[in-house]
Amino acid sequence: MILVIPAAPTPGQVVIGIVAVLVSALIATTSAFVARRSGNWLYHLGTAGGLLIVAGVVGQRSAAGGATGLWASGINVPVLGVQLDPVTAAGIIMTLFGLVLTLLLEHLPDGDQPRPLVHRHLEDDDAV
Repeated sequence: MILVIPAAPTPGQVVIGIVAVLVSALIATTSAFVARRSGNWLYHLGTAGGLLIVAGVVGQRSAAGGATGLWASGINVPVLGVQLDPVTAAGIIMTLFGLVLTLLLEHLPDGDQPRPLVHRHLEDDDAV
């Protein structure tokens, strides 16, 4: 029988976790906005990957009290001194896969630039 002894995270690991959650939430938000704006569904792979990274980091931190199973296993990152759980690793892989597919398969316009969103004044709608 193997006992899991929870160790308190170091301040460096806490900072890395906070930065990882903020960056992956920014990735998810940006890719969802670009997917809505461009209509390209491949951007949603980046959205799902960013959300998986957030869920992995938050789930690992909340299950650090001795839980076994999916949240206890992981991949050690020797340079940073952290352990990635499988959910976070899958989110990183999905985000990178979505980025590669988007860059390879994105249709570039032939010179027609999309029109910027311009808000009109209310008086323009009332003119006859």
